[in-house]
Parts: sequence; structure tokens; C-alpha cells
Amino acid sequence: MKLMLVALVLSGTVSAGPAPDLDAVVAAPGNHKILLENDQVRVLQVEVAPGETEPVHEHRWPSVLHIQDAQPSVDISYELRGGNLVEIGRRALPGGRPPPHSGCRDRVPMPSGTWAPRRSACSASN
Repeated sequence: MKLMLVALVLSGTVSAGPAPDLDAVVAAPGNHKILLENDQVRVLQVEVAPGETEPVHEHRWPSVLHIQDAQPSVDISYELRGGNLVEIGRRALPGGRPPPHSGCRDRVPMPSGTWAPRRSACSASN
């Protein structure tokens, strides 16, 4: 079973954030468990079994991932069209290292080997 520990650092008040029902713990409760949460940090334990696809979800704050027992992964990108999330693409991730992700945001590789958000047609708040 793939196991990831995700620490999300809170960056203050978010004026235009994701929909509350897309919060990782709400949208994908079978995969996300809060280990610690306060006004500075949120630490999640995330488990995704081989062959399992997580429900679409977002992480509200910048993410740091610590991955144990990594397996090949696929990043699935979505766009919001007419009020519905529509799958727009899939790509295999090298080494099984999933990027910080969002059910509605595209991610692009950076020279440092990390992934960063890029503006998409998802919403005006990106």
C-alpha cells in the first residue's frame, strides 16, 4: 500500500480558496486522515492502495510531501466546465512521486524537480 505523509503549511487567511466540499479530508475521507492541525500547520496521513483512484480534491495551502513505499502514480488533471469537473488529461509521474495536486489546477515541473501551479481555465482565482 502506498503511504504518504503530507504537511500543509497554512499561509494565513485565504480570500478566494477552493470549495469547502473539495477539501481533501471532506472529499476523500477514505484516503486522508488528520494527524495534527492547528493555526500553523495541518499534517495528513494519506493512503492510496495500488490501483486505487482518489476522489477529486484540493489542498488549500502549500504542501510538502514525505512519501514512503512509492509506487508508479498517475496525475489526473481537471477543469471546471459549466459547473462540472471534467477530466482533461492523465500523465504518468516518474518514480511514483506525485506532485502537490488539486482537482482543478494544472501543475508544471520546475527545474528543481518540484512541481508548481500554473494558471488554468479552472477558475479566475488561480
